[in-house]
Amino acid sequence: MKVILLRDVAKIGRRGSIVEIPDGYALNQLIPKKMAEPATLVNKKRIEKLQAEVAAGKEADMAKFEEAKKALLANKVVVSTEANEQGHLFKAVSTKDIAEAATANGVVVEVALIAIDKPIKEVGDHTVHLVQGDTKADIIIEVAKK
Repeated sequence: MKVILLRDVAKIGRRGSIVEIPDGYALNQLIPKKMAEPATLVNKKRIEKLQAEVAAGKEADMAKFEEAKKALLANKVVVSTEANEQGHLFKAVSTKDIAEAATANGVVVEVALIAIDKPIKEVGDHTVHLVQGDTKADIIIEVAKK
């Protein structure tokens, strides 16, 4: 039986792919668990349309990522937070703090795009990453004492 996978299934295939599997496995396991649906003409067209929309969305996300990357490389993001005299922060800087500081500078960045290797707990310049799929950009932020 040919089915369209609605989720990644181990040893069978990836989401959106059309695979040939035994009838019993499809009818007793995959279809009842909403992991697959029969590969009818209507379902195939619906999946193709959905995949086209996903591809367009990925292109739009990548364009936003490139725009944010250029803006953040041009303007340094400064995160102001409370610290003691030695420069140790009372609270680690989070991705949300960085996104808010970037927004204050006029650059809209989603929190999900920002990645930090290790917690930022000291005043100074630190490298954070912007990640979109396989693309990665290193951005330097400044953590300043309030």
